[in-house]
Amino acid sequence: MSFGESVLLLLGLLLILLFSGMRVAFALGWVGLIGLVFLIPGIRMPERMMGNLAWAAINQFPLTPVPLFILMGEFLVLGRMNEGLYGVFSTWLANVRGGLCHATTVSCAVFAAMSGSSLATCATFGTVAGPEMLKRGYSKTITYGTIAAGGTLGILIPPSIPMIIYGNLAGVSIGHCFIAGVIPGILCTISFIILVAVWGRISKDSIKKAPFRKISLREKLLASLRIIPAVLIIFAVLGGIYLGVTTPTEAGAVGAFSGLVLCLIQRNLTWKGLWTALLSTVRTTAFINIIVAGASIVSFVTHYIRLPELLTQAILDMQLTPYLVLSLFYLLYLLLGMLLDPISMMVMTVPTILPTVVALGFDPIWFAVVVTMACEMGLITPPVGLNLYILRGVSGASLDEIALGSAPFVVALLLNMALLTIYPELALWLPSLM
Repeated sequence: MSFGESVLLLLGLLLILLFSGMRVAFALGWVGLIGLVFLIPGIRMPERMMGNLAWAAINQFPLTPVPLFILMGEFLVLGRMNEGLYGVFSTWLANVRGGLCHATTVSCAVFAAMSGSSLATCATFGTVAGPEMLKRGYSKTITYGTIAAGGTLGILIPPSIPMIIYGNLAGVSIGHCFIAGVIPGILCTISFIILVAVWGRISKDSIKKAPFRKISLREKLLASLRIIPAVLIIFAVLGGIYLGVTTPTEAGAVGAFSGLVLCLIQRNLTWKGLWTALLSTVRTTAFINIIVAGASIVSFVTHYIRLPELLTQAILDMQLTPYLVLSLFYLLYLLLGMLLDPISMMVMTVPTILPTVVALGFDPIWFAVVVTMACEMGLITPPVGLNLYILRGVSGASLDEIALGSAPFVVALLLNMALLTIYPELALWLPSLM
């Protein structure tokens, strides 16, 4: 079978299985099995080969931070850290037009810097901030658009589960990937705030003018005491990595332990809550591992037929400008984001695309941030934007209202990606200091 026929077989089968409704992990497994049987000669027991490849993919030390950061996020939700953050920032911004939107965005950013989970961020603030914003007269579109977009910060601002997966796939430092996401994460947060401010000016009905409430400086400072645990956890996790005191795995353990201590101090931990947190951690980790296992089989087949190498050479032979190639990759991620979750996008594309990106002269650490931002867009673009469905589940709002409110934030993310492409130093400056 020729190279072109092999690629068409793998790609066509994958698309058929995905559009048939099969889960991504199992679709990847079937495609990998077909590839082992028909494209690689001499394999007598492909099922044993699949088992060996899957075990080798998930039995890797760089993946050990994944369950630890997931558990940390579960403990933070259990400890009601999201409510504390929202209470602090809404107190400071109570008299600012659109203040609750800004408070939600900043709270999401801080919570993301502790939990590393977009889905947890979106779900928790959908239940905490959503009803309050609607009660204050904010429209449904701007309310749920802000929460959905704020939730996307969970996979950009470190610690980030997708960045752990990227670091493992690309063979680069996970700590450097984490630190590279700090400045872009802050820029995305600021751009969301600016977008809401402009939105409120253009559409006066979207944000009702908040009635003035006199809040003394003493009240604001007292409320700010509730953010101290968040600052300490962020410093313990990110500060340890940046200062070289802890590895990402050790930082994950510190974060999970800090979340547990927070729950004990606030007396929010019950046996039922602990069991729920542990069970959710196991389920999410298993979900990620089975995707990685399926992708490893497909990756073995594609490397056997030399797909990454030949794709890179073909693009170089076309003599396209590097930025044109990047634009095509961005378009690919935008399309994939409408169909797949972030983890699936990464494991399916990074092993094939990254060699081309590096050959064009781009830094793999910088590309980690770009890919993560592309995955962010996928979380709020229909028809499979996970944040949209989570918000619909916790709020009862229609999918159309949530998607309409999220659309302007997709544009903001695209502009941030363009800015990061023009000035890659925004992502590379902090890692260069480590």
